[in-house]
Amino acid sequence: MKSKVFISLFLLLLVLSGFSSTHAAKYSGEFLALGVGGKALGMGGAFVSIADDGFAPYWNPAGLVQLSQKELTLMHAETFGSLLNHDFIGYVIPLKKKEKRSALALSLFGLSGGGIKITELEDPTKPIGPSNRPRVKKEESHGDYVLFFSYAQEINKKLSLGGNVKVIYRNLALNSAFGFGFDWGVLVRIHKNFSGGLNLMDAFTTTIFYDTGTKESIYPTLKTGFNFHKDISDFKIVLSFDSDLRIEGRKYASQFWMGENSLDTHWGGELSYQNRLFGRVGVDQGNFTAGAGLLIKKLMVDFAFLNQKDLDNTYRFSLGVRF
Repeated sequence: MKSKVFISLFLLLLVLSGFSSTHAAKYSGEFLALGVGGKALGMGGAFVSIADDGFAPYWNPAGLVQLSQKELTLMHAETFGSLLNHDFIGYVIPLKKKEKRSALALSLFGLSGGGIKITELEDPTKPIGPSNRPRVKKEESHGDYVLFFSYAQEINKKLSLGGNVKVIYRNLALNSAFGFGFDWGVLVRIHKNFSGGLNLMDAFTTTIFYDTGTKESIYPTLKTGFNFHKDISDFKIVLSFDSDLRIEGRKYASQFWMGENSLDTHWGGELSYQNRLFGRVGVDQGNFTAGAGLLIKKLMVDFAFLNQKDLDNTYRFSLGVRF
C-alpha cells in the first residue's frame, strides 16, 4: 500500500513538472550537460539506465540503490583541451530497510576556468575613440558549482525511484548567482537482460538569481535510456542507448530538432572480463568516445576520451573507492 502511494505521488510530481510558468534562457543550464565519470563518458554518456556507481546522482539518482557498499568518487577532466577544469566528488551511503534497499548521497560538481579579461577605457571619463581605447585591467576566473543532496528508494525488485535537491552557485568574474533545482529518476529492471531509466533534470524549472537583480531559468531536460546486458562465461557485454529531450529552441545546436523541441542521442558499449578489466566505446551526440577501466580490490579506476570536431579533445579520469 505504501509503495503504491509513493509511486502515485512521484508520478504526480512528474506531471506537475511540465506546467512551470517560468521563462527560460537558452543554454542557461549548459554547464550541467557535460556529464560526470570516466565510465559514463567512455560509453558516450549512455548511462541513464545503468547508473551503477557513485556518479549516479547526476545520471539517475534512482540507480543509487544498486550500491551495496559506501562509495567515495572523485573525478577530474581537462575539458576541451585545457579550457575548463571539470571536477566531481561524491559520497554514497547505502541503507537497508527490511527487504527494500535505499541510499543517501552528497555530491559536488564543479566546472571552472580563467582568462576572463576585464577591460576599461584609458580615460573612463571620456567616450571611446582612437585616442581612448579599451585596455585590459585584470583577468578573473569563473565557475559553476552544484551541490547535490540525493535519495533513492527501491519500491520492489524491478522498480527504484530517486531524486536530487541541488543548490547552484555561479561565479561570473564580477557577478554571482544562486539557484535551486530538483531532479527525479526512475530505474526499471524490464528483464534479466534489459533495463530502462529516466531522469527528469530541473523538473520544476530551476531559477537562478543574480546579484544584479536579474534571473534566468533552466527548463527541464528529459533523459531516457535503456540497455542490454549479458554474461558470457568470464565476459559481460553491455549495450546502451540514451536520448536527451529539451524544449528550449536549440535548433542547429542539437542533433535533431522540430520547433522548440530538440533531441540528442548517446550510444555506448562495454566489454568486461571477470568484472575487473573494462573496455568501452561510444558516440556522444555524434562525437566518438572511448575508455577503459580497472578494478583493483575495492578501487575502481576509469579513463575516458572524447573527440570534439570543433573544440579540443576532452580527457576524463575518475576514481571510485568502496568500503
